[in-house]
Amino acid sequence: MYQRNRHWPVWPLLATTVIFAGTMGAHAQTPGAPPGAPPGAPPGAGAPGGGPPGGGPGGPGGRGGPPPGPSAPSMAALYIDNGGEDPSKEYVPGQYRDNIKTGAGEITIQSLDLSSGDYTYNGIVVTGGKSIVTINDAKMRLGVTKTAGANDQGGAALSTFSGATVYLNNSDLEVDGAQRYVSINDSKLIVNDSRLTQTGNNQFTTAQTEPRSNPALLIYGTARANMSVGQSKTYYFNSTVTTEGWAALSTDSGSGNLYAYNTTGIAQHGGYGTYADSDWKVWLYGSRLESAENGAIIARSGQITIADGAAAPADVLQYNRGKTTSAGSVVRAGRNAVMIHAPDMGNLGKASAACGTLRVINSTLETTRDLRSARDYAAAYGPAVGAYVNYISGVDVLLKSTSANILFDHDKFITYNGVILETVLNSDANGNYLHNETDGAEVKPIAVTMKNSNVRGDIEHMDYQRIMNLSLDNATLTGAIISGTVQDWNKLWSGFPRKDAHWVVDRQWNIFYGVRLTLGRGSTWVVTAPSLLESLTLQNGTTLKGKVAVNGTAVTPVPGQTYTGKITVGPE
Repeated sequence: MYQRNRHWPVWPLLATTVIFAGTMGAHAQTPGAPPGAPPGAPPGAGAPGGGPPGGGPGGPGGRGGPPPGPSAPSMAALYIDNGGEDPSKEYVPGQYRDNIKTGAGEITIQSLDLSSGDYTYNGIVVTGGKSIVTINDAKMRLGVTKTAGANDQGGAALSTFSGATVYLNNSDLEVDGAQRYVSINDSKLIVNDSRLTQTGNNQFTTAQTEPRSNPALLIYGTARANMSVGQSKTYYFNSTVTTEGWAALSTDSGSGNLYAYNTTGIAQHGGYGTYADSDWKVWLYGSRLESAENGAIIARSGQITIADGAAAPADVLQYNRGKTTSAGSVVRAGRNAVMIHAPDMGNLGKASAACGTLRVINSTLETTRDLRSARDYAAAYGPAVGAYVNYISGVDVLLKSTSANILFDHDKFITYNGVILETVLNSDANGNYLHNETDGAEVKPIAVTMKNSNVRGDIEHMDYQRIMNLSLDNATLTGAIISGTVQDWNKLWSGFPRKDAHWVVDRQWNIFYGVRLTLGRGSTWVVTAPSLLESLTLQNGTTLKGKVAVNGTAVTPVPGQTYTGKITVGPE
């Protein structure tokens, strides 16, 4: 197995090889969830938020581009308001009336073909609960052919607001320019067999800055393709959503649902494939995400389910007009397949603790060197930040100063640094550091359950402020399990000035919050390198291939008992 080039302490290992087919079951640890947020931003980074904040395009002005908050643009090429066309809000009143058909309380927009070089231009706006609109065979090309002012708001191809329902079928929507969306949804949007493309910044949108959180979040890019907000529901079927950087399938400011079925989300040069912000829920069914940085991100109490197409429920599939699939989802990234964090905007620590949820079922998480961010973070923010990025890169699932409830069930892991899951302190200026040693026991723990899988790779728990409960259920893990201490973490950054390594917290922390491991029935742990636990429980019918010592004394663990302390486990 590939091993990371790190200098771990060599814990004393006393001989005891344990292979069990024991008798009674032990108590599995209860999954929990803890605080979350990130520490120390790279120099010059602004205060980050739950999802990249400042996500709205530009500022006031322009021709009615979508503002930062969830309210409809004031003007568009074609404007549908509460079930009817509103020419008074169209750039050229009634210009596309021949493309509109009405009947049975619904509107169909057929074969719309429009283009513009105006940065502030909006294509279609649909708003109001009486608006039920089907868009078929649309082609939009919204470019930028003259310099946009710093206060201009970028227009979107399709905007839905205030309870509208929109069906987009067999369409191609492409938008250029920083801080613009292809689609913004604050209602109900169902997309079938379509292509949405955001090409990113160009020479005419250099006045539009990157969102203020990007440097701290280590997310490259300036524009999002899909943007879902509020309590909206967004559905993608058999479609492709591509962005140059920042975000393909993004959410922000709300608690809605985003579904992607047999759909591909691509962030070409950096950013992420999808983001479950705050209370958002994202569901991937037989879909594919690919990003040069993060495949998917969960913030605070957001939830992401990555599953096969067969798991899609009937109430989602009712909107599918095309192909079906039973294949698993694939999330592939250049840095981390999934990153979980929980920004603490008020520096409240325990009081701001949050818990994200990740479920991966019959699917694949992969990191690959073939995908590489367009940004050189060391050049942009200094060698300490570059070293931090290098340290976390290659991990399939990364938790940054937060916790989550995580379920892996019948999954495949591919990682170029040998680590399938790691916890770290966050480089973000708003990292949720805990203020007191007892806080780690009072917030919800990091809870990881691995079921019905045969996995090769390491688990590294370097966030010394939080407890991790790890349970194997009819699963085999071949690798090391590391419980890092404050000394282990800080030693990694001892070669950098403190002002540059903001994720080093100058607080006393003598309590050992390590991994609490439960090997459930039918599970096997094959230890490949020196490992350290805080707790070890073996249930009936388990196998531990390793040498165990508890507080320096060799032990042959007995099924049904829980051992606590500093538990070293080494290869046979």
